[in-house]
Amino acid sequence: MSALNNPVIAFVVSLVIVVGYFVMVDHYLMDMQGLDFWYLFKN
Repeated sequence: MSALNNPVIAFVVSLVIVVGYFVMVDHYLMDMQGLDFWYLFKN
């Protein structure tokens, strides 16, 4: 059974990509604007 044909594997890979993209956007965009999404959780 191919890993790409496994819905669970496909979901996990997609989730990793989405989280990675979100972290990248948060780091490069929000930091430049003086805003940090994770700052909300640090308080």
